[in-house]
Amino acid sequence: MNKLVVMFVFISFFRIGYAQKIDNKIKLSLNDAIETALNNNAEISSAKKEIDAAAGKVFQAGRLQNAQFSLQMNEVSNRFTPGDVGQYDLSFSQPLEFFGKRTTRIQSAEFQKEIAGKSFERVKSLIASRVKKTYYRGLLSKQIAQSIEANITLLDDFLAQVTNRYQAGTSNYLDVIRAKVELARLKNELFEAKKEQWKIIGELKVLLGKESGYEFELTDSLTYRFLEMKKDSIVSFYSSRSNYLRINEIQADQSKSYLSLAEKKYLPDFNLGLAYQYHQFLPVKGFYQYLGLNIGISLPMFYSSGVPGDIQEAEANLSISDIRLKYSKLKVAQNIITAFNNLSFAEEQLRLFETSLIKDVEDQLRAGITAYQNLQIDVLNLFDIYRIYRATKVEYSKTVFNCLAALAELEVAAEEAPLNLP
Repeated sequence: MNKLVVMFVFISFFRIGYAQKIDNKIKLSLNDAIETALNNNAEISSAKKEIDAAAGKVFQAGRLQNAQFSLQMNEVSNRFTPGDVGQYDLSFSQPLEFFGKRTTRIQSAEFQKEIAGKSFERVKSLIASRVKKTYYRGLLSKQIAQSIEANITLLDDFLAQVTNRYQAGTSNYLDVIRAKVELARLKNELFEAKKEQWKIIGELKVLLGKESGYEFELTDSLTYRFLEMKKDSIVSFYSSRSNYLRINEIQADQSKSYLSLAEKKYLPDFNLGLAYQYHQFLPVKGFYQYLGLNIGISLPMFYSSGVPGDIQEAEANLSISDIRLKYSKLKVAQNIITAFNNLSFAEEQLRLFETSLIKDVEDQLRAGITAYQNLQIDVLNLFDIYRIYRATKVEYSKTVFNCLAALAELEVAAEEAPLNLP
């Protein structure tokens, strides 16, 4: 009987978060997991390469058109003998855009580079949030599995106690059957918990960019500190840090530069050239040498549909960018409010557990153990009390997880909205 009492007292003070040491595994904290993902995650690496690609486009936007060099021979005889050529023209020409076109094009490319940089930061934030939520899920599944394992061990001891009592004639065989059924049920629960744990660990490995042979142990615990920020300041706080909003603002500025570039297509371009000419004179075979200068200018077709069409397209795209920016601000604000409401609800649930439920079920378990000792209740009623206690502890851990996950979602609520909508 004393061993049975010790067993249930241990249950009453058992913490689901208790973690056993696992040998030959890397100790992985949440901060370590985030840092590893930022260095190895495929989406982050791709986003970083987008910055390099955008930087290359800046160089492309600033390049001049290719210069041209030509050699022209005139008055060539039928024998095609170089000495019989009457005129050689060596020329060099360089096309030049009207002032401001190249600068505007570079500015548009610089905007694209800035967008790539903000997209990179946005992807980092989203991946970090996914790592957090997956890590928290891993902690929860680990706690549930460890709780079930500990309960199986304790139930084995309980089964031995009930069996001994049955053999001594102080208990009936039905109590033994009930203990065996409860043990079988717990083992099934353990199987499902392990499956979920292995699945989550696999997801986390993908996020971290690690291969299947990489083994680690989650070292943090499910603990939560209540948020101190208030609803009236939450929107401005996260909106001011939103890379998503900044991307839409830059896209609007980029659309303005595209419109400016389209309007500059009305302006002509130039062509500057130099020529060095050799002219043969008769009857003595000698050459006159001349220096030539070429200045050309393009003539934009003012009355064609090309340039007005480009301007109309750029104006429409600018209007679209302005609409998207306005929509994005509304969408981000609503996302933040929704995430904050979700977190507030989760915190209310957590306060309910911490202020009353946990204490109530612990008191009920102690009372049930005392009643069982005094033969006031049978083992079936004690099992019911125990199940309620264990279920409450599990739900408490799930509520802590809900708070942590909701906080992680709030932190990226201003980044979650899809780009290029409405």
